[in-house]
Amino acid sequence: WIMTSLYVMTFGSFSGFSAAFPLMIKSVYGHFPDAPDPLTYAFIGPLVGSVIRVVMGPPSDKWGGAIWTLLSGIGLFACAIGVTFFTTPASLAEFPMFVALMIGLFLFAGIGNTSTFRQIPIIFEPRQAGGVLGFTGAIAAYGPFLFSVAIGAVIGSTGNPNLFFYAAAVFYAANVVL
Repeated sequence: WIMTSLYVMTFGSFSGFSAAFPLMIKSVYGHFPDAPDPLTYAFIGPLVGSVIRVVMGPPSDKWGGAIWTLLSGIGLFACAIGVTFFTTPASLAEFPMFVALMIGLFLFAGIGNTSTFRQIPIIFEPRQAGGVLGFTGAIAAYGPFLFSVAIGAVIGSTGNPNLFFYAAAVFYAANVVL
C-alpha cells in the first residue's frame, strides 16, 4: 500500500497534470487579452517528465530508489505550494513562473516514476514484485481522471485551482513521511 501511494504521488501526478495542464492554462490565464494558447504549452510538461524518467534510470540503479523518491516528494510539495502564488494572476507577466513551477511538478513526478518502480523489485520477492508493479500501475492510471475532475471542480467552485494544490501538497507531505 505504501508503494501504491508513492506511485500515485509520482505517476498519478505526471499523468494527471498531463491531462489538466492545458485546462489550467485556459482557466487561469485565458481571460487576458493575448492569452497564451494552452496547446502551445501542453506538451512541454509531459516531455520533461518523460525524458527525466529515462535519464534517472541509471542514478536510481546506482544509488537506489528511496533517496530519489524522497527528493521527488519534496520537490512535488515545494512546486505544488509555489504554483499557488501564480494561479490568481494580475497580469500575463506571472505566466512564465506558473509554467516553470508546473514543469517542476512534471520534473519531480518523472524522477519519482523511475525511483518508485526501481524500489518495488528490491523490496518484494520476485513472485510478488510483478503483482505489485501491476497493481500500483493500475491504481495510478486513474491519475488523469482524478486530477482533471478535482481540478475542474475546484476551479468551478472557487475560480482557481489553489485548493487542489494545497490538498496535493498535503498528500505529497504524507508520502514524504512514508
